[in-house]
Amino acid sequence: MAEARDNVTFAIISNAPAASALLEVVCDEIKKRTKLELSPLVLRSYEKLLSGMQEGEVDVAWAPPLVAIDLERAKVGSIALSARRLGKSDYSSAIFTRSDSKLSTLKDLAGKKAAWVARESSAGYVVPRLKLLAAGVNPETDLTEQSFRRTHEAVVKVVLSGEADFGATFAHFEAGKTAPTSSGWQDSGVPNSEIRILAVAGPIPSDVIAYSSKLASERAEKVTAAMRE
Repeated sequence: MAEARDNVTFAIISNAPAASALLEVVCDEIKKRTKLELSPLVLRSYEKLLSGMQEGEVDVAWAPPLVAIDLERAKVGSIALSARRLGKSDYSSAIFTRSDSKLSTLKDLAGKKAAWVARESSAGYVVPRLKLLAAGVNPETDLTEQSFRRTHEAVVKVVLSGEADFGATFAHFEAGKTAPTSSGWQDSGVPNSEIRILAVAGPIPSDVIAYSSKLASERAEKVTAAMRE
């Protein structure tokens, strides 16, 4: 199906209100450099990104590393580039709660309710889950509830509302700083002062750019060169 289209579909996963506009800016910049017609596509879940590439509806994807690895394992896509944020090619996961919470250590999380992003999310589930296990808290037996909220924004919302006792999201830290320069809650408009970080886990490899195996190699090479610029 992708071969029959003249346009190249560039997909990301986000529920952020500005996601479509920001992705359109990226696509416009790539168009200027490649003369290719790029169509931005904002998807709401990791599953839709995977199925979109499998069905030939997604040609280029900005994807978390674990999702991109699944694309390669399924032989429907391949990793081409790695993103850099704040000059770094990795980031961290922050296990957090509200600033007014009585929780202060990972041991305190036994018997509490967790909000995760998705099972495929590195910062929103996989890495923080391992951090809990290392601290002696088994999420499967020691937590009273685990819910998957699909987006980082949704995790922040339910933790702040009290629906969940704690959650996990991405965070970027400058060397020697304890407060993140960017995070899932800051992207949701929540200041650091309203959040208590219980633990930081990582580093985690940055998101990658993956191409569908159905995308013509000359198109992939043009997009790669443009994104490197």
